[in-house]
Amino acid sequence: MTKSFLKAASIVAFSIMALYALVLVPIYEIVSCDIMLMDTLLFDAIDLFMQWTEIFALILVLAFLLIGVEKAGNANDCRSLFLLLGGAFLFKYVGAVLALSVVHGSLDVTLNYGSYIISLLLELIPCALLIFLTHKYVVTQAKLKKEREHAALILGQEPKSEPMPLPFTKFFDRENPLQKIVYIIIGMIAGIRALSFIASEIAYSMLGFTYHISDLPITLLYLFLLVLLPCFIGYFILYATVKFTLRSPHKKTK
Repeated sequence: MTKSFLKAASIVAFSIMALYALVLVPIYEIVSCDIMLMDTLLFDAIDLFMQWTEIFALILVLAFLLIGVEKAGNANDCRSLFLLLGGAFLFKYVGAVLALSVVHGSLDVTLNYGSYIISLLLELIPCALLIFLTHKYVVTQAKLKKEREHAALILGQEPKSEPMPLPFTKFFDRENPLQKIVYIIIGMIAGIRALSFIASEIAYSMLGFTYHISDLPITLLYLFLLVLLPCFIGYFILYATVKFTLRSPHKKTK
């Protein structure tokens, strides 16, 4: 990893985590504790912006992990990147706890901080899977490349040049193995957040909130706005991040 790449990744990751933890979390807490404001569109707008920011932050981290592992040739040489981005996640949740403490005037032990641990784990799982799949692909490809070059040398032929998986050349490309990995990971994120959304709706109904079939279109609209749309936009952000980063001076990450 070059220092410039690590610096760019850490600045982006810590900045968006700070926006979430130190700005959006306290604003959300203040609005949700206000009887007058919690029933307004302001509450829904802040909730929407929070969830979008959280998804975009995770996908930006995935973009840097993808670039780092692919360009390093394996995951073993990316420890510094993993530590930096892992620190960004830790900063997000510790910062949120501190921000809530400021809002409430002290550390409120009655708040459900355990949900933060679950949320952290649910964010680390897609990251770990992306690292594993990308590592497996690049190591296998490096081995196959050496074998092809050796065979071409024996036959006295020029080895065939293989297309590079990064940077991406098409917005959607079913032939690019790394984009396939990205599809799997973003699909996983969408699935996890969709299940979380459904679980929260069930929890609300168990608390006594009545749910009618006429509420289904609104529920599906919220599912689209809170999960599906930001995940699609998140893929665009990942695609643009990969294209921009590999066109910049940071492209040589070894």
